[in-house]
Amino acid sequence: DYVVDCAGTEATVNQAVHMTNRGGKVCLAAFPKKPVEFDLGYLAVNNIYLYGIRGEGKSATHRAMAFMAEKRFDATKVHTHTFPMKDLPEALRYARERVDDAIKVVVSNRESAASSAAAE
Repeated sequence: DYVVDCAGTEATVNQAVHMTNRGGKVCLAAFPKKPVEFDLGYLAVNNIYLYGIRGEGKSATHRAMAFMAEKRFDATKVHTHTFPMKDLPEALRYARERVDDAIKVVVSNRESAASSAAAE
């Protein structure tokens, strides 16, 4: 198992921890604004690995936004594919195997958003 938490809330971190099978990995890909409590005992007993990611911070975000505002970078080219939740296995395959030159693959919980983005 490999579970990625992108929200960083107490609820989602604990959901990620508890949905991971023994020996699996949890990646914390969010930047919580406050400390988050999670079930450390469950991690230890089930030999689950917890990883964080390195973020670029606010200055990089501000630079990226400035590039986009100045039309020096087209962010729509990075977001290459959107799938509805029902197609999650296919979305993961696209991301993992870089099918059709996939860069950023989004899985949407809103059927209409995923359908309209797929039609573009």
